Amino acid sequence: MTQNARTGVTLVELLVSLVLLLALLAISGASMQRLLAVQSRTGAGDARSRATSDALQTVRRHAGTIDVGNGDLLVARDTALELVRTVGVTTTCRSSGDTLVVTSGADTLPWSSTLPRAISTDDAVRLWHETDARWVSRRVLGALPASGPCGDGGAPWPDVASQALVLDSMPSGVRPGAAVRVVQRERWSLVRGGDGRWSLALASWNAARTTFDTPQPLLSPLSAPSATGGPGLVVRALNAQGAVVADSALRSAVALVVMLRGLPASRDAAPFDSVRIHVGAH
Repeated sequence: MTQNARTGVTLVELLVSLVLLLALLAISGASMQRLLAVQSRTGAGDARSRATSDALQTVRRHAGTIDVGNGDLLVARDTALELVRTVGVTTTCRSSGDTLVVTSGADTLPWSSTLPRAISTDDAVRLWHETDARWVSRRVLGALPASGPCGDGGAPWPDVASQALVLDSMPSGVRPGAAVRVVQRERWSLVRGGDGRWSLALASWNAARTTFDTPQPLLSPLSAPSATGGPGLVVRALNAQGAVVADSALRSAVALVVMLRGLPASRDAAPFDSVRIHVGAH
């Protein structure tokens, strides 16, 4: 008598299949974890690269407005960059005594203001003197809101007053419509935070205290000043021949080189990057 052909699976075969399936799932899971880890590190690296690039471009925008011939470049060495940058440009509305009234910045005229904010006593102004064809610098001792039309009685223009600035003195020959540059002193530096990490930081000038405000970190972590491979921030001023300019000759600088460097052998470090900034007369 013949036996019927077996149509099912045995318990042993089922167990072997489950073991093989679990092994495949474990291998796939490990591969997926490695892939996700690589993607995470790549994404974090891309984010750090963008953050470094953004920080350098901010330095470029600020430093690109300076006039080295006017002494706007104050410090450019090692881990510090101190400068006087142009915040924006406005125009003279009218003047009386030591008070200068500037325009609101309406887009009604080609020379209208490009100020991103109100002028404060931490700023200084430079007025264009037409007779001498040069900028005249003055400190701002007070800043108040102002209103009313601009221009004199015979030549008004379609703009309105914005602020009344009390200056330390008013240069002669300032006419309505004359350009006014608003400048601010600032310092970029490598600073150490409370967590021990080093950061690229920016500090603005506080005129009342005659010193800089507390530096605000913009990019971290960066390499420490004594770290192998150099500090996280390196600043160099160059002359027309490409040589490094000494502190006593910063007025001869034509370019700045700013470099950022992350922590050595650290996955959390910002990548190395640099920017070259043209500086000159403005």
